[in-house]
Order: sequence, then structure tokens, then C-alpha cells
Amino acid sequence: MSFIDAIIQADEQLLIYLNHFGSEAYDAFWLAITKPLNWIPLFLFWLFLLIKNFTWKQGLFLFLFICIMAGLSDVLVNVFKHTFERPRPCWQVGVMEQIRILQCSRSFSFVSGHATTSMAVTTFMYLLFKDKFKWTVLFYIYPLLFAYSRIYMGKHYPVDIICGYALGILEAVLYLKLAKYLVGKWFTKNI
Repeated sequence: MSFIDAIIQADEQLLIYLNHFGSEAYDAFWLAITKPLNWIPLFLFWLFLLIKNFTWKQGLFLFLFICIMAGLSDVLVNVFKHTFERPRPCWQVGVMEQIRILQCSRSFSFVSGHATTSMAVTTFMYLLFKDKFKWTVLFYIYPLLFAYSRIYMGKHYPVDIICGYALGILEAVLYLKLAKYLVGKWFTKNI
């Protein structure tokens, strides 16, 4: 067995283990968690933090910048998905028979868009506010719940999530540098 085959096999076994924590009693909760629209209160809170802690123009600029980052993140995720073409666990013979499946889609699995984008946005906000508020580490509850919902549903493997997290962190660091540069260039007060 090759190293890659061993990783894939371990990934499948970990998915089966984590997915089995599910039960019908929790399905409605995880179905709600997985929908981005249900996170609008968090996004509005972040918009409030941006406007409250910077000038309103800077805050609005940063919020729009984050939205653009999220959109570009989705494009990058789709490049990964179509490059690697890893089937979702809910379509993978040998796996789909062993997991609970709440939702499935025909798109590919690697990397998780939910994990990538939620981690990119969260890390961007964390890095922006970590020196202002000690509690910003709590922002990470969002990508942890959001991404686990994908395992719960049977839509992603753990490696899809972990690699999505890594990609999201990298995106956040790079985009924050760009945002700071643009704010310094276009506004009178730096962030």
C-alpha cells in the first residue's frame, strides 16, 4: 500500500467514525449550521466591528474586501475540485454504504469550500482584531461548526476540511496584507 493510499484509507475511516456521531435528534441543528444564510447575524456583527473600530469608509471597504475574498476563494476551491476530482463520500462506493447521508451533491469533494471560505474570513477577522480584543479566538467556533457539518452530512472527508482550513489561512494572510496596503494607499488612517 502506498503512502497516499494509506492516507486515503485513514481519511475514510476517520470520516466513518466522525459521521457516526450523528443521529436524527441532531439533524435539524446540523442542517441549519451548514447553510451560510443562517450565519448572517455573525456577518452583521463583524460588519459592526469593522465600522466601529475603523472609520465607516474603512469598515465598509474591509467588509466588501472580505466579500470579494470569499468569492475569489470559491473560485480557487473550484479549481482544486476540478483538478483533483475526488468524489464526495456520499458517492464513493465502499464509503457511502457506511455513513449517514443527509445531503449530497454531484460536485467534487477536495477541498471543502465551506472550510476554506469560513477559515479565510475568520482568520482575516481574527488577525485584524486579535490585538484589540482577547475574545476574538471565539471567532473560530464558526469554521469549526461549519466544516464539521459537512462531515456530519456525509459531503466531505476530514482531509478535505483540513486542507480547506490550510488554504483558507493562507488566503487570509495574503489578502490581509493586500487590504492593509490598499487602506494605507486610499485612506488617511492605516489599519
